[in-house]
Amino acid sequence: MQSLRTGLELVVESGFLYVPLLFDPEMAREVREVVTREGSTARPVGGATLKEVDGKLYIRSLNVRSIVANYDKLDRDHYEQVKRSVLPQPEQPSGLLAISPNGRLQTIVSKVMPHFVRKSRGLERRSFSEEEFLDVVSSALNVPEGFMDEAERVLDSQVLLRRLDDLRRLERPLEPIQNGRITGEDLHRWLGRALEEQVLSRERARLEEELLEREGMSESKKRHVAAMLYLAHKGSFELDGFGFFRTGPRDDYVIYKRTGEYVLKDYYGQSYRFPDCKVAVSTVGPLRPVVLESYKHPFLLHHAPKQEICLRGYHWPSELTAESIIRLLEDGINALLYGYDYRRRNGYHSLDKTLYYVKTIEFGDYRI
Repeated sequence: MQSLRTGLELVVESGFLYVPLLFDPEMAREVREVVTREGSTARPVGGATLKEVDGKLYIRSLNVRSIVANYDKLDRDHYEQVKRSVLPQPEQPSGLLAISPNGRLQTIVSKVMPHFVRKSRGLERRSFSEEEFLDVVSSALNVPEGFMDEAERVLDSQVLLRRLDDLRRLERPLEPIQNGRITGEDLHRWLGRALEEQVLSRERARLEEELLEREGMSESKKRHVAAMLYLAHKGSFELDGFGFFRTGPRDDYVIYKRTGEYVLKDYYGQSYRFPDCKVAVSTVGPLRPVVLESYKHPFLLHHAPKQEICLRGYHWPSELTAESIIRLLEDGINALLYGYDYRRRNGYHSLDKTLYYVKTIEFGDYRI
């Protein structure tokens, strides 16, 4: 969008942008021959479409509607700015944020946490359904009764209906982009309006879908919403060694999984017991697994809190998703528990004598 604020002249045809074709004189002669032979539009080597307008050559680039449809992926920060400037503020921002399907708290509780908390131990470990898991969370939380009343207010359809009316009042008809020449400034203005229209349209569709869901909502679903509201109020929770706590005032969290105690062997076959620690990922900053406590390990450089775990040649995820959080937590834990090879002495330092030494006793066919 910023590049369009120059004096660049463009051409629009059939929904595509054509940009000035810049090349050296020899290329110009070759292209002129093709354009003269095949008409004002031709396909030279490479399959790119050329167009001549008033003696100037333009090359087809991007589909205008595709830019609008995918702008949230092309420039997420700017798209979020457009959303904040266009959408009216909800009446209950904290409650809606807690139950938002795209909110971080919802992602942690409904998508990440069930991966680490299982229904049973042993060979037949089964995963929870989303409804089953929220039942477990509700029982573990012992949600105060006041949050059921809050859930009733959050789920009140009148709030959504008023918000839909607000969105409809903001809608303005947008003329389709016309074929022909267009300046970068004019295209920038049109794209800005198209993005605003898309933001309103997507929000309206989301609210209409949510309205349908609320009409068929059961009493158990209301308990689940009350549990999510209580979690948003508390800001922290732990179940079966998996937990999280909020950092900052809104929707940022540190998500962790405990390792439990474990044993590693050194080069000489001596065993050392490592204490339980929390391997964590933060929703703020780069996605890296860290150990929250002050901790000593061959894959940690220092004896300090919040150290990043050394994973060589690792392809770090760039997008904060449930899948990337799960992968980072599992890989971080696996590195601590299974990544150290005592035969190669890999890691920044060897096992530390200050850690608990585990005495090995052999008798008969048994080894303890």
